[in-house]
Amino acid sequence: MINLYLKNFNFNLSNSIGILLLSENEKENLTNRLKKLKANFKICSFLNLKSYFKLDGMISAPLGFPFKDIERFLSSKIILLEDTSITSMEDAALFNALCSLVLSGKIVLCIKKDIFHLYDDFNGNFPECLIIDIYKTRFRFLVAAKMINDINDNGYTPSLSNLIKKIASLGFNIETNHAMLNNKGIIKFYDEKNFEIALKITHSISVTNPGKEFIYNNGVLIDITVGDIYFSPGVIIERIKIFRAIAGSTGNINVGRHNKPLIKKLDHTAFSKTQELALKELNSAHLAIAGAGSGKTRLIVHKFLHLLNFIPFNSILVLTFTNNAVIEIKNRILSALKDDGIDKGLISEKILNVYTYHSFFYSIIREFYRESGFSSMPIIKENNFDYNNTDDNNIYISYDDIIACVVKLFENDTITYSMAKRFKYILVDEYQDLDFLSDYIIKKIDYGRDNIMYAGDDDQSIYRFNGGDHFNILFFDLFFPDGKIFVLQNNYRSNYKIINFCNFILNNIAFRFPKKLIPPKNTVKDDYINAVKILRFKNKNSEVRFILNEFGKFFDLGKSVSILVRTQKEVDHFKFVFKELYPNAFLSYKEYDNRRFIGTIHGSKGLEFDIVFVANVIQGNIPHFKSIMPKMHEPEALKHPFLKFLNKNIKINTPYDDEVKLFYVAVSRAKEIVFISYSGEISEFLRRNF
Repeated sequence: MINLYLKNFNFNLSNSIGILLLSENEKENLTNRLKKLKANFKICSFLNLKSYFKLDGMISAPLGFPFKDIERFLSSKIILLEDTSITSMEDAALFNALCSLVLSGKIVLCIKKDIFHLYDDFNGNFPECLIIDIYKTRFRFLVAAKMINDINDNGYTPSLSNLIKKIASLGFNIETNHAMLNNKGIIKFYDEKNFEIALKITHSISVTNPGKEFIYNNGVLIDITVGDIYFSPGVIIERIKIFRAIAGSTGNINVGRHNKPLIKKLDHTAFSKTQELALKELNSAHLAIAGAGSGKTRLIVHKFLHLLNFIPFNSILVLTFTNNAVIEIKNRILSALKDDGIDKGLISEKILNVYTYHSFFYSIIREFYRESGFSSMPIIKENNFDYNNTDDNNIYISYDDIIACVVKLFENDTITYSMAKRFKYILVDEYQDLDFLSDYIIKKIDYGRDNIMYAGDDDQSIYRFNGGDHFNILFFDLFFPDGKIFVLQNNYRSNYKIINFCNFILNNIAFRFPKKLIPPKNTVKDDYINAVKILRFKNKNSEVRFILNEFGKFFDLGKSVSILVRTQKEVDHFKFVFKELYPNAFLSYKEYDNRRFIGTIHGSKGLEFDIVFVANVIQGNIPHFKSIMPKMHEPEALKHPFLKFLNKNIKINTPYDDEVKLFYVAVSRAKEIVFISYSGEISEFLRRNF
């Protein structure tokens, strides 16, 4: 197998394709041959790598994983890895970093190990095993696409060998003089009529190659990637069939085909430099840390539009939390397409793959309900569902059941692979509030390709009580060591005094992405405007009535205005008094697209108003008294597995940090003025900042 590997050596080297070494003799043979070729290689013991990079307790801040240091430590293109053993999360994270280096084309990995049982010695709790499963999925893709490991594949990777067999089944033979890949990565086939198919293969697993064809007399040159070979061999075969059919009907091919961009080039003046870089990034997984008012939704929409230059619209998956966000994203996409001259009939709202997380996961259950063990399609049961009032034979499942069922389904790699083939790119909204299991499902669908953009803000993670796990976003680089981070700090929403106040609020969170909101450069600093007003009242009744009177006045002036409180009980009280003061007025109960809003801070997430009243900001309410009680320790099984890598000197008080973030979300909804009121013991958040 060494001879077959070296026969295609230049191609394998340029495409980061390694080889499985079955014995010490094979390792010595490859070492001697590489020396003769004067190749840049290094023999590396995984045990030495572990001793040099001790991850436990190493990380002191987000992005603390030493990926660049590992890359420098290896310092060679070809790595012969031995003594590989994965028995801990530390081992798994280090080996995942090596896989990322291979998939990004930075190293060639030749492993002396039984790779098909590499993770068998790992024994962890349930969350740890799910992370291992994500890592294993990436490694499975790597082994198939970038490692020669079976002598029966004639020196090709398993996925390329599979494609060659499919082409052969169409009646094609590999050209005699090209029995192996030539130095340019081109492999040629001829059929009985001498119609030629030339496949030019590149190492990329990204979506930047839209499948170009160069058509010439009696043949076609098709650009494909190792990602195409693994995920879309059927598409390649269909393209070959089409071109051969054209040649058969015309006797010749004299047609040129050019892949013109569907969407016009980006208007550079419409985006900040950081936004533009995030939009154009297609070669790695990346995270857009989008501060309040920084244009997160706009980024997601334009990322979708940019992707249309490379892949079909129905292969892009967009996930968000609310139905209102789904509607907004779809409408913005369709509006932009219309402005770009694209007929709305070609891409309609109904066929865009923009979902809420729950609706998307439920769609998977609907498709694979029999594989989930259901005899019929299960129906979602709503909150407070009473089984005693049903006399039917329907099967009911909760939202939590849906996620658990999909996690179980994805133990079947055939199902996971089918979902991965369907979606070539994933855009994830509000990443900071995603729960651990949902994040697992999404990463499984990505399947190690790193064709994914996350957008969120760790400072706005306010749904931990509902399962949200902000450590997913904080430990992004442990999932994607070669990923990129784009920090969007320009706030296009708020008065600069509100922006400064928001920055003060966040100062006492110990473990967060380092950032601060920045007003746009052309901001007019109206120093005479008191944009942050702190109001003290003798009692709650006077506080409520003052706020509602001002609420009405600002609305009459044409301003959008909101009253934000912590609990639904407070909301109900404000609405009750509102009806007393304005018996003939209509108050919208919708939480979206309205100019008057009375609701919880949680319900205001994603909204903005000219004027915002944040009421009842007293100690014990904001922050809540439970967050300032002696810290309760979570059971180890419920902790995020990557917390063990955190430096022991970093003190994380998650319940208290949640309160800081909730207050920040409330204040950052305001564009012009925010009123913060209390009638009792003043909140420490106000004492600290004033």
